[in-house]
Formats: sequence, structure tokens, C-alpha cells
Amino acid sequence: MLKLPNVMRTKSFKAYLFLLPAMIVALLFSFLPLAKCLMLSFFTVSQSGRIVAFNGLGNYISLFQNSDFINSVLNTLKFIIIFLPVNTFLTLLAAAVTRKARRTTAVTEFIFLTPLAMSLSALALIMKEIFRGRVSVINRLTDLSLSWLEESGSAMAVLVILSLFLDFALDYILLLAAFRSTDKSIIEAAEIDGAHGMSLFFRIELPSIRNVLAVTIFTALKDAILISAPVMVLTEGGPFRSTETVMYYYYLEAFRSGNRATETTIAVIMVLFSVIIMSLISRRRRDV
Repeated sequence: MLKLPNVMRTKSFKAYLFLLPAMIVALLFSFLPLAKCLMLSFFTVSQSGRIVAFNGLGNYISLFQNSDFINSVLNTLKFIIIFLPVNTFLTLLAAAVTRKARRTTAVTEFIFLTPLAMSLSALALIMKEIFRGRVSVINRLTDLSLSWLEESGSAMAVLVILSLFLDFALDYILLLAAFRSTDKSIIEAAEIDGAHGMSLFFRIELPSIRNVLAVTIFTALKDAILISAPVMVLTEGGPFRSTETVMYYYYLEAFRSGNRATETTIAVIMVLFSVIIMSLISRRRRDV
């Protein structure tokens, strides 16, 4: 068995010493609360947090028999199905159009990156005013007479539009950086071989950024699953619970109803979903 030299042991010890504060913080504020949450999900818990009785899988069974929770799951899935492909297409299109640095791209880059300078609440309130009522700004511009936030389908559409604004800038930066960091010699070689235009883009440039594209897709998926704050500000789950997502339902149960058993059970389920997503991302990176 090989033994590390003393110098390497000292360096390894110092590295773990530097990591120790972060590990302590993670233990205190992430792993211990998660462990407690997992434990409480198997018990009947009072609003004060006192354990009343062991309930086994009863909390999980009751949760999946709750029509409001099932509705929130379906709303979240509907949001993901709409948001994920649209967000991927728009960010990829914007990055592809501006991937070659020109004098005019500075203007488009500034426009595309503007949402980063605005807070979520500010964007949500602006969007709410734009789509509020039949005399809304968007109705005046498009000559429509929709009550956007008072109808189920249009309310979900507005929520998707807001989420696109919130996610667009960061995904655009990642994809643009990936395009511009592509090895130019490969592109030049392909051009010499006769590849131009769409053929060059789809066969050379797009495959070269597939890893970054996968990361942006998984990140957008994570944001879609955990969406709550935009719902809270924009629609409050309405109309008629049509935009009530899983995490907004969690907010209602945890902070308004004080249902500690349901709160901990949903938290465990959402952590499980997050772990699955991160596992997929890690597997994707290992396969590269």
C-alpha cells in the first residue's frame, strides 16, 4: 500500500482545514435540518413542532391523496412542459444570433442582460401591471380584451412569460460564452471543407456547446420545479388554484396553515427531486 509523503499529507490536511468552516455551515444549516425534516415526516406533529405520534408513511399517503396537492403537481408539470422548451429555444436562439462579436452586438447584449439588473419582485410587479384587467397595457397594444390574470390559461401564460424574463439572462450568458470559447481552428477547418451557414452551426458549433446547453436545461428544469416566488407575487395561485405550484402549496401549508407534517413531507419530496436532477447533471458531466 502506497503512503503519501509527509509534504502531501500536510497539504491534504491544510486543504481539509480550509474546507472545515464550509463543512460546518453545511452541516448546521443543511444536513441537520434535512435529517430532522426527514424524521418529522414520519410523525404526527403539532403546529408548535411537538411530536404527537408515530405515523409511518401516513403523511406521504395522505399527501398523495390530497386533491389540492395533486393539482399543484399537475400545475407544476404543465408549467415545466411549457416553460422548458420555450426557454431553451429562446436563449439558444439569442446566443446563436449574437455569438459572433460585432459592433451592434453590444446593444443586443445589453438588452438581453438587462433583466439581471432587476429584482424578481420588481419584474413580477411590472408584469402584473402590464397584464392587469381588461384595460391592461398589453390589451391596449394588441387590441385584445382578455382578463389575463383572471383566466386559467392566460394566467399560466403570464407566469411563463415572467419566468422567461427571470431565467433568460443567465442562460444567455452561459450559452454565449460557450459559443465564443469554441475552438476557432475547428470552425476554420470545417469552413475549408465546405461547411457554411446552417450546416456549420448544426454540425460543428452546436455540438461543441452541448455540455453547457445541457447544464442550462437542467438548471431551468430545477427552477421550474421549485418555482414559488413569482406565483406568490403575480397570481397567488389563482385563478381557482390554476397556477398553484408544488412549492407555493408548500408555502401555504407551512407558513399560512402551520401544517408541520405536510410541510416536512413536501420538503423531503422536493429534496428528493433536487437530488435526482443533480444526479442527472453529474452523470452528464461524467459522460463527457
